[in-house]
Amino acid sequence: MLNYDKIFLIGESHSNRPFRGVIENFDFAEPEISRGEKNLTEIVPVKHSMGGKTLYDLIWTTNAFPLIVSERIIELFKSNSITGWKTYDVTIHSKKDELIDHKYYGLIITGRCGYRDYSTSSIVMDTIGITTEPHSKGYYFKHDFWDGSDLFMCNPDEKGQTSMFRFCTEKVVELLKKEKIKNISFEKITDFTMSISLYNIKLTEKQKMEMEKLKAGR
Repeated sequence: MLNYDKIFLIGESHSNRPFRGVIENFDFAEPEISRGEKNLTEIVPVKHSMGGKTLYDLIWTTNAFPLIVSERIIELFKSNSITGWKTYDVTIHSKKDELIDHKYYGLIITGRCGYRDYSTSSIVMDTIGITTEPHSKGYYFKHDFWDGSDLFMCNPDEKGQTSMFRFCTEKVVELLKKEKIKNISFEKITDFTMSISLYNIKLTEKQKMEMEKLKAGR
């Protein structure tokens, strides 16, 4: 069985300071591109959309799906044998659409794991805003499948639906923290929670009993 304690969810730092980009041609920002399921041969312009002028090693976009990384990140991945990724070419532009002379790439994640298996999550009480309600805790993969890549995403589920959750190994977390890479966050997937009512999560009979016990004990 996988050691889920050593797998992390990649997220934003939610700081307003870093440069945030936008890919104005939505055809170049489709989720299938970031998942490596659609080839892209064009060079993609990434224009300043919001935030400050400071370029961090990771650039998030208002398009939601693309993740742009610096040449430094790519060299770190190569020199430390990080697996499960490839890139596409981008250019970075100021708010006035002036070309910024720094080398960045669009990150494609090719590693794969099983889609989320909600039936293996525990039930906990957690908050949304000021409301406390039942959540599923822990992001576990169907059949515990993982191809062993350092960077990976879920396979499509039985309905063909995909997600944009990006996962990484502890090796990636330790590397980026050691190199003081900013504008990124990591969460153990065993700590990840999701509102059962908000996301209409189907529960097993055992999970329903757990939820009722939690509600009764409040």
